[in-house]
Amino acid sequence: MSDANKVKLGKRLTRIEAMAGRDYDHIWDCCCDHGLLGFQLLKNDKAGHIHFVDVVAPLLNEIDNKLSRYYQGKSEWSVHCLDVATLPIAEYDIDSGAEQKKHLIIIAGIGGQLLITLLKVLFPHCRAFNVEFILSPVHHNHQLRAYLKDQNCRLIDEVIVEENKRFYEVLHIDQRALNKSTDCFVSLVGDKMWNFDYVEHQLYLQQTIKHYQRMAKNPTLDVSEIIKGYQDLIPCV
Repeated sequence: MSDANKVKLGKRLTRIEAMAGRDYDHIWDCCCDHGLLGFQLLKNDKAGHIHFVDVVAPLLNEIDNKLSRYYQGKSEWSVHCLDVATLPIAEYDIDSGAEQKKHLIIIAGIGGQLLITLLKVLFPHCRAFNVEFILSPVHHNHQLRAYLKDQNCRLIDEVIVEENKRFYEVLHIDQRALNKSTDCFVSLVGDKMWNFDYVEHQLYLQQTIKHYQRMAKNPTLDVSEIIKGYQDLIPCV
C-alpha cells in the first residue's frame, strides 16, 4: 500500500483484521478510522472487493485520494458516503447470474445502543444474502449480546482485546442460525472469549461486575441477573 498505510493498526483493529478470513467476496469497513483497517484488508488481500463506508465526506475523499495514488494491488475498492444502515448489499451481490456472494460487515468504535439501532435495520435488509458481521462496540456489550441472542445469531468467534488500558469485546457472528441443534449461539456474558489464565481477563471480569454493582445502586434499575451471570464465571478463575 506504500504511503497509504504508514500508521500501524492498534491492537483492536489488528485483531479485527486477523478475524477476517480470506473467503469473502466483499468486506464492508464501517469503522473507517482514516481507512487504516481497510488499507490493511487490501494489503493482505482479504477480499475481492473492499468497501470503505462513512458519513464524513472529507474523510472519504482523503481515502479515495490515497488509494487512487498509491494502491496497486489486485483487489477492487470503493468508497461510500452513506449511513451504515443503508449499505447497498444487493447491488454487489449477484454478477451475471453467478452464485451468491459472501459479505463481511465490520462495525466498530461506536456504542452498543447505536450498534443495535443499526442492526435492527441491517439484519432484515441482509437476511436474503450471505452476510457475516464483526462487531466491537465501545460499551454496552451486554445489551448488544442480549439483542444478538434474541435474534438467534450464530457465534463464529469472540475475543477480548485490551488497548490503552481499556477492554473491548469483538464478536464475529452470522445472523442466520444454520443448524439450531449444533450451532453455537451468542452468550449474554461471553463464552469462548474468556481465558482466566490471563490476568487481564480476570481484571476485565472484575471491572465488569463492579460496573453493574454501581448501577444496582439505582433503585429504578434491576441488573441483578446481569451481575449473577458474570459472577457465575468466577469459579473458573
